[in-house]
Amino acid sequence: MINKILEYIKPKRKILILMHNNPDPDTIASAFALKTLFSALQKKRCTLAYHGLIGRAENRELVKLCKIDMHLSAKLNFARYDCLVLVDTQPTAGNVFIQKKISPDIVIDHHNLRSHTKKVELHDIRKNYGSTSTIITEYYKQLNITPDTNTATALFYGIKTDTLGSGRSNSKVDTEMMGYILPGISLNKLAKIENPELPKYYFKNMKKATENAVVINDLIFCNLSDVRNADLIAETSDFFLRMRDIKWTFVIGKINNICYFSLRCKSTKRKVGHIALGLVRGIGTGGGHMKSAGGQIPLKEYNYDEIVTKVKERLLTKIFGSSDIDQKRL
Repeated sequence: MINKILEYIKPKRKILILMHNNPDPDTIASAFALKTLFSALQKKRCTLAYHGLIGRAENRELVKLCKIDMHLSAKLNFARYDCLVLVDTQPTAGNVFIQKKISPDIVIDHHNLRSHTKKVELHDIRKNYGSTSTIITEYYKQLNITPDTNTATALFYGIKTDTLGSGRSNSKVDTEMMGYILPGISLNKLAKIENPELPKYYFKNMKKATENAVVINDLIFCNLSDVRNADLIAETSDFFLRMRDIKWTFVIGKINNICYFSLRCKSTKRKVGHIALGLVRGIGTGGGHMKSAGGQIPLKEYNYDEIVTKVKERLLTKIFGSSDIDQKRL
């Protein structure tokens, strides 16, 4: 596939590589490594773009230490680019900002193939891979190219966070690609990325989360209401999943007029991504993997409290078969 992509972009002058909203390490690393590859092989002018916020301290440290130049997509004119590439997301996924009447030329992702993606000129969708960074690393290996230190470090962290983190799963190819780039990473930068100083609002959020969380059988349900950024919702869900005797975590919150949620499970027997799709059916968008998923719901037809009630009922019914279950404070 990488050879087809390289052939396709040969005549292109300006390439826009678009990440999903509120970018995580996998999408950041994938976009950065793809830009580096295009620049090295064909000296292409590439712009990396995202919508939303870079929330987690780890993600900001990744961008800073690996010297990743990124731009807000809302401030760009998409029409000025003759090639649009989506990484770690797909059209109609609900988590990517694309200006009207603009369609992607290339889509590279590891989530389930969406029907709209089939219409894209070139798409490389590998749902059995644990991360999009794994796909991009494999491109480097197939081309027999060794990524520079910053690119290797970003890719390694991108794969690691999407496969070895709380509630994640990985495949043989993920570990193989981590091994391929391991000799070229900066252990010093990786340590700083993984252990950044945390802002005061992170600890205020965790205090709020523990006060609001309830336990329902082996599930922790937490309503955060207003949050500073969407990453806090996923961070809180990962945090609670470490608790003993807990198998599920669900955290929900809102930013402006959008409701976000994060669902985690310790077991690979339940397809969490499919559960997330069921939670948002008819009211929003969502998806994910075997043990990790999320979604977003516009606050239009229903207000936030109504959404929380509706989603909670759907969640409990899907997991336990009934929404009428006793709950207790954490």
